[in-house]
Amino acid sequence: MVSHSSAPITVTLAAAIYGFMALVCSALVVFSAWIYQSRADSTIDAELDGAVRVRTQAAGAALARTIYSDWRDLTFLASQFSGARDRRQGMLEGLRGDGGRISWIGYARPDGIVAQATGSLLVGESVAERPWFRNGLRGQFASDVHDAVLLARLLSPGTGEVPRFVDLALPVRDDTGTVTGTLGMHIDADWVENEIEELAQSLGLELYLVGAQGDVVLSSADTVPDPQSLEILRTARTGNTTALRETWSDGETYFASLVPRVGYADLPDFGWSLVGRLDPDQFRPALDSAGRGLTLILVGGVLLIIIMTSAFVIAFVRPLERVVDAAERIAEGQDVYPPEPRAPREAQRISGVLARLQDGLSDRRN
Repeated sequence: MVSHSSAPITVTLAAAIYGFMALVCSALVVFSAWIYQSRADSTIDAELDGAVRVRTQAAGAALARTIYSDWRDLTFLASQFSGARDRRQGMLEGLRGDGGRISWIGYARPDGIVAQATGSLLVGESVAERPWFRNGLRGQFASDVHDAVLLARLLSPGTGEVPRFVDLALPVRDDTGTVTGTLGMHIDADWVENEIEELAQSLGLELYLVGAQGDVVLSSADTVPDPQSLEILRTARTGNTTALRETWSDGETYFASLVPRVGYADLPDFGWSLVGRLDPDQFRPALDSAGRGLTLILVGGVLLIIIMTSAFVIAFVRPLERVVDAAERIAEGQDVYPPEPRAPREAQRISGVLARLQDGLSDRRN
């Protein structure tokens, strides 16, 4: 019995080259996709970390500088107050302006009785127990956001709304350096919150002003998170600068940064820290654009490899195939003159050998 072995699988040189090209292109695509996916999250985190830190610091500095302008005016007023008895009321009213930002400015004697004030509000009444007076009598003072106590009935009568203030105060001294009273300023907390909202909108993030007790006192967001539910807010009490990715109460993940102190120059410390929250999806379009750019580069690279491979096959492999075809026809006894390729050199050598063999066969036949 004669066994028939299966014919060996043959692959042409051109097919082998094209197959090798396909493997190279596949490896390139897979490797690039792996690199892109593995670095996408780290790239987003690095970008978010830098963006949220810089933007939150910029917001804190801008807010502090704005309030600092009021502090500077109050400091100048205090330096001129003792020597301007007949102009005190006009100076107070001029500094208050239209009341859109500064709700009240007043001067209280050392016994706590208000002697002058904008709109004459609280004149003759005692503020001896108010923190701004007691602390301002001893030195420069700034308070956290708080509800109005004495001014609530005068500024919002019958509305049921309680105004909130941020206080600035400092002592007034005469020419001998003796303290003659306290000059206090109440800044409208709603105005401060509006400033925070405008800063947040312009910088593309949410801002949370954290008070000295660790609670969010003002924010640009519609909802205020529980300070105990977020690590970034718990960190505010430690006074350490930090930035981290965290899931908030709405179930979404954000990147947040903490500025431990909101201050500028010699502005007294309010005890504030500022948290900025950035949505990672803001960077998703840029990442998608980068992905599309990488895809275009890969497609272009693959097309270039295909074109160059095809040019190589046409220039070097096809001439060799024609020489091999001529050799087969000569072996079959056909009188065929082998082609004379210009490249590659191996094809030229084979063609020359075939020509000599064919000449030898012709001589023996003759």
